[in-house]
Amino acid sequence: MKKIVPTALLLLLAGYLVSQPAPRETVGPLRDGGVRLVNGWTLRPAGRQLALDTFPMSSLLSADRKYLLVLHGGYNPPSIAVIDTAAEKEVSRTPVADAWLGMALTSNGQILYVGGGSRGAVYEFRFEDGKLTPTRTFETVPAAERTHRDFIGDVALTPDGRLLYAADLFHDQVLVINPQSGRVIEKFPTGRRPYRILFHPDGRSYFVTSWADGTLYHHEAANGKPFGQVRLGPHTTDMLWLDAPVSAAKEDDEPSYKGRIFVTASNTNRVYAVGVGEDKSLRHIETINVSLTPNQPLGMTPSALAVNPAKDRLFVVCSDANAVAVADISGARTRLLGFVPTGWYPVAARVLPDNRLVVLNGRGPRSYPNPKGPNPAVRPSPVHGGVQAIEYVGRIQKGSASIIDPLTPEALERHTQTVFANSPYEDAQLEGVNIPAGNPVPSRPGAAGPIQHVLYIVKENRTYDQVFGDIGKGNSDPSLCLFPEKISPNHHKLAREYVLFDNFYVNSDVSADGHNWSTAAIAPDYVQKMWPNSYGGRRRHYDYEGGDPAARPPAGYIWTAVRAAGLSMRNYGYFTENIPAAEVKPGGDQVRNIRDPALVPVTHRGYRGFDMDYPDVERAKVFIEDFQRMDREGSVPRFMVLRLGNDHTSGTAAGKISPLAAMADNDLAFGMIVEACSRSKAWARMAIFVLEDDAQNGPDHVDSHRAPAFVLSPYTRRGIIDSTFYNTTSMLRTMELLLGLRPMTHFDASANVMWAAFSARADLTPYTAEKPRHPLDERNPAASPTAARSAAMDFSEADRIDDDELNDILWIALRKEPPPAPVRSYFGR
Repeated sequence: MKKIVPTALLLLLAGYLVSQPAPRETVGPLRDGGVRLVNGWTLRPAGRQLALDTFPMSSLLSADRKYLLVLHGGYNPPSIAVIDTAAEKEVSRTPVADAWLGMALTSNGQILYVGGGSRGAVYEFRFEDGKLTPTRTFETVPAAERTHRDFIGDVALTPDGRLLYAADLFHDQVLVINPQSGRVIEKFPTGRRPYRILFHPDGRSYFVTSWADGTLYHHEAANGKPFGQVRLGPHTTDMLWLDAPVSAAKEDDEPSYKGRIFVTASNTNRVYAVGVGEDKSLRHIETINVSLTPNQPLGMTPSALAVNPAKDRLFVVCSDANAVAVADISGARTRLLGFVPTGWYPVAARVLPDNRLVVLNGRGPRSYPNPKGPNPAVRPSPVHGGVQAIEYVGRIQKGSASIIDPLTPEALERHTQTVFANSPYEDAQLEGVNIPAGNPVPSRPGAAGPIQHVLYIVKENRTYDQVFGDIGKGNSDPSLCLFPEKISPNHHKLAREYVLFDNFYVNSDVSADGHNWSTAAIAPDYVQKMWPNSYGGRRRHYDYEGGDPAARPPAGYIWTAVRAAGLSMRNYGYFTENIPAAEVKPGGDQVRNIRDPALVPVTHRGYRGFDMDYPDVERAKVFIEDFQRMDREGSVPRFMVLRLGNDHTSGTAAGKISPLAAMADNDLAFGMIVEACSRSKAWARMAIFVLEDDAQNGPDHVDSHRAPAFVLSPYTRRGIIDSTFYNTTSMLRTMELLLGLRPMTHFDASANVMWAAFSARADLTPYTAEKPRHPLDERNPAASPTAARSAAMDFSEADRIDDDELNDILWIALRKEPPPAPVRSYFGR
């Protein structure tokens, strides 16, 4: 009897536990001290964490090995920190007008040269006793003639120290500077977007990695003439030279070589080894795959390299895996030994003389709350400038250094297991999972399903509480609502009739990375490393949406996959450049140029791209006319992508459409599009997906990256609240499964699919759009408390304004009171 009672109790307890729902997946801090990020990955960094400023991106060890110099190239004003390596603390910090990636020390360690980024210059400092003193500035172009194309990145001294070579990033050339005179004495063409410069040990030639060409170039040092080149993988970035290993383990037909150059290719999961012959010939001799699993999609982003003092261990920084791969390079064949967990988005590493590993984390250990958020009493500086009192996401997301003790085999094994635990990706996810029978979203690519047509609508910059704070259900805060139901009746009605997502987050900080996350399931390294400089008001140029060859993501965009799969598609407003409004003829084209050749044959040229002076309702009319024609013909494409961005608003600039009218216009256009689709023949086999490209940092009581999202289909579960943790890549993954597409990166491959929002039964009830309850033509008065602030903003592109400033203006204009501080949680991005 004594045995029966405990057994019965255990059975009852087991039955109870099985009957309970699974614990809700949450984001933020975990019980073990880790942090789950909005992209679903987890941070548990190894070692000790040293706080730094925004986006530390490169380092140098002083000649006496006592100090580590760290260059900050992020949103905050650039600076160089000096770290005491023994004490593991910062001992000095020196501001720089601009700085980006490049640093070079003279052999005696007394003079430092720094690439001046958008200033088109190289800065010289004297280094003594752990302190930097500015001395000279070498201008590569006169300040009066400088444009956004004059941007200096990497710098390298010749082995004899006589000359300085600098990467002129957007002129695709290497500049030769005489440090004595400070003048540019030569300009040598090279590949597109030269990233790193590395000298051959004999000083007679140098190597350049091309960020855009995926190629390692070799040039003569004296005249810049091409010595040779080797194609490797997209986005060749960092590189380092190692002498050839002393090993007899060579094949008989393998030629001998003097040294090896290891090169990261950030748009791959690979590092390449290139043999350099005695005659300086180049040969690709080895590829190191840093993927965590055999079938892992792209997304590791190997971006930087380091080597230990013994030169038998290679450390590969994997930015989008929050890890460093460790490889044995002592022999002719490299062996991958394991991984080390780091902070958020590592971008550089350095091994100290005692074998401690220092990793620079671009985004640091976590994100932060901002109790001193937008304040109407303090006006930020113009266009992305800001002031230190305002806690803008680009400013407060500071980096860190992970300082990790020498790696024993046992420690490396533990670290490797942590890296695997931090990743939500598994190869099995590519083959699908078990889902409820009848769900219209297939469990694996290529499986049959009833939904054949997908419309993807991308909107601009709103947080969840700004729109749904007053909806009366879900996790909503009415005190933070800026665009209530009387302004956005269709948003509210659609969320009530279909599904309300109150736990949906965008993966991005701003539009620069937001439109990449929304269409490519990643923000490529070019975007991640360049947007803080642009948004910091230094390089005043926006080329992050197909505007630069180095901005292309690893697997292309979702429309790239659609076209490759042979599926029909239609583009409305993506990657288009508008014809000036005054030049548009009635009924004529609105689009002058399309930035992606894949979109050229499928773009509707009458659909105007981002332009706050052009109503979204007019865009909706163009789409509806085109859609109804295709519906009649039975030619509705499998995939349609549409930008509908007037919810961005123009602030309170005098004479512009008022914020409430802009949102009302966007709302009506949204409703019109859904109504037209729901009354079509294609509707029975259709789904509409809607999200914001980013949420910026407007008011939301959960996190500033929580945003409105919609799934609208006859198969949508009607009238429910879905509180599953979803993000941008969840929506992409769901659409990919419907279209039979493989994931683009490991982010969409591992994202939660939105199965819970779908039902096995179709409800073909059409949607009836709500009429506007606010004038659509209301304009801002000529004089208002915030008109001058709005007038200073540039609304020509989706994200050329200071977002703290705009949210501040909107709150004052609409609520007539000081704005609350936006909330930022551990996981906000």
